[in-house]
Amino acid sequence: MGPSPAVAARGGLSATVGESKRRCFNCLGIVSLALLAPVGGTHAAQGIWRTPYPSQNDTRVIKDRLHPGNNLNREDCSYLNAVGAVWPAEVALSAAGYSASTGFLIDRCHVLTSMHGVYTDDVVMNPPAGKSVAFAVGQTESAADRGALQGLKFLLKGAVVAHGDTLIMDRLVHAPENDWALVRLAANVDGSITPMTVAAVDSAQLSRNRPLSLAGFPADRRTLRGDRFDLKDLWGSDGRLTRVVWANSAAAVIESTVPAARGESGGPLYGDFAGRRHIVIGLHEGFRGNGIDVSENAPNIQVLFTPGTLAAIRAAQALTPCE
Repeated sequence: MGPSPAVAARGGLSATVGESKRRCFNCLGIVSLALLAPVGGTHAAQGIWRTPYPSQNDTRVIKDRLHPGNNLNREDCSYLNAVGAVWPAEVALSAAGYSASTGFLIDRCHVLTSMHGVYTDDVVMNPPAGKSVAFAVGQTESAADRGALQGLKFLLKGAVVAHGDTLIMDRLVHAPENDWALVRLAANVDGSITPMTVAAVDSAQLSRNRPLSLAGFPADRRTLRGDRFDLKDLWGSDGRLTRVVWANSAAAVIESTVPAARGESGGPLYGDFAGRRHIVIGLHEGFRGNGIDVSENAPNIQVLFTPGTLAAIRAAQALTPCE
């Protein structure tokens, strides 16, 4: 597959950086195609998602935030209570084959997610604000419906108030480093859920092999359980940073060995920085191959929160404040 429109449109980089960027973003064309398959199983992209079952290298684990008995490592996963599922409001919950994306609260009424998770048409140009979405977040109420969508504590409507890129062509994200969207919920979540902390960390802290983690709702796990839209509780995976690839002086993506799959787009990429735990430095954008057999030679891709990216997000928050 040839370079994405994002590669052809950009200029002004050095030859070394430009070649590095081309290698990264050529692969992102395949990544985005896999993640942006249209809703409905009969229209899924062919030849991209070839692995219906996890391989022996799959190290993802469930992050059960309510029932310690289902948490083998007895972890305190309450910091992930702000992570939920996001999908276009016009998609019915019974839509067979549709994979919801992941999003997370950054305050009591704003959710960050991937742009391609809410704008799902083949071609999207200069999308207007106001697109309706649904968001489900929170712990399940009982063991009987543990992780199922109907058991989630909050099921809220919202609307996109800002997004990073302006173009999706043939289901390919034009600028993967700007694949983010900000959703304003119609109602605030209550104080039982603490929003996640997002930050643009200094590049010196983004060294090779830095431990990073990702949380989300992988579609392959839901398929295995046969529950379609009954989203099981969060799955988490750990890996390491491979490198940061800059598109320009203000935007970049991270390549990492953190396992991921469809459905986890928009999920928080986080780590420990400057003595603070679980700091979100980006969100998941796409994967290579099946996303599970990931390595330094075939890393997955996440959007990096740069100062410029966060400034745009903060400005949109300020224009649509929580009540």
